[in-house]
Amino acid sequence: MRILAAVALAVLATGCGPGDTRKLDPAAASEPQPSQGMRETFASCTWGEVVGATASVWSYACGEGYGNLRLVADDALPGFVIESTAADAPGRSVAIRFFDKPDSAPVDSILPAVRAASPGPGAAACVLTPAPAADASAPVRYVFAPQGAAKTAYEAALAGDVVPEPPCGPLGVSHTGDRTFREIGPGTVALVEAGSEIQIFDADTLKLKSAHGGDH
Repeated sequence: MRILAAVALAVLATGCGPGDTRKLDPAAASEPQPSQGMRETFASCTWGEVVGATASVWSYACGEGYGNLRLVADDALPGFVIESTAADAPGRSVAIRFFDKPDSAPVDSILPAVRAASPGPGAAACVLTPAPAADASAPVRYVFAPQGAAKTAYEAALAGDVVPEPPCGPLGVSHTGDRTFREIGPGTVALVEAGSEIQIFDADTLKLKSAHGGDH
């Protein structure tokens, strides 16, 4: 992502300063903590919880040296977006997007909504399929990917000299970036845009808010 490329340059320019010192505060011991890689990449940024109408998630918020990079809730989406004023990549990009489903329904019940939000040349043949996991105990993640003949054609195209158009549209598999779907509650599935570089937010801290204003 161009935004995170700008961040990498900012890190080199500012050095690996003390970073978010709250992680050293015993009072914050119960808070989710960023990974070592996140602490090093966003050394001069502030770690905190971003709360929206649907869910909350922990993220860094960065100042001018990082192009004012921050995660904000977008309840109209609904989800969270990354904002930046960096000269080479200003604007907003979707980081997390929520899809509703009946509590007892399987994950693939959101397929009509996903296909509508992700038009692509082969989206009709794309389904949610479990993504490979390095840890067998990890929660199941899903990718929006082609199946059957469409899958065979896409894999053949990837092996060629011309980069193919993502067959499932912007929410599906691609030769770049990492986007997965995960259940964060009985009636909510989150699409996480992890990009191809380290992100300012930790999707594993996603916490769904209940209809009564509390948290699950």
